[in-house]
Amino acid sequence: MEKQQEEQQQQPKTWIDKQANSPYPIWALSALSFATIPLATKRLPGMPSLLQSFAFGGIFAGAGYVTHVGDAENGAGIATAWCLSWTFLNAKRTIMSMKPVPLVLLSTVVLDTVIYGKKTLEVNGYI
Repeated sequence: MEKQQEEQQQQPKTWIDKQANSPYPIWALSALSFATIPLATKRLPGMPSLLQSFAFGGIFAGAGYVTHVGDAENGAGIATAWCLSWTFLNAKRTIMSMKPVPLVLLSTVVLDTVIYGKKTLEVNGYI
């Protein structure tokens, strides 16, 4: 009986909860970060630097790997921390540029922050 209740509590309830248990949202962000490297090389306004594009792409891929191997809680924590870091470093410049590619990148980072941040806050008992 207790095991059945425990399983029901662990079942994802919303779309966001289901995505937080999957590595695909953060892997998509990783792929997008790597795909924007040519634009970072050209120093397109609003884009992260070349170094940031490589570094964040690798970090996001690593967070997805952690989630993929079964540690969704730590994967969500890593994804949340680094999405917030990306936002603090790049959001103002991205919004001021009003260029479509940097805005899509920012939107994806914000979406992943919401997806994985919710799980991180739940795991740590804040919500």
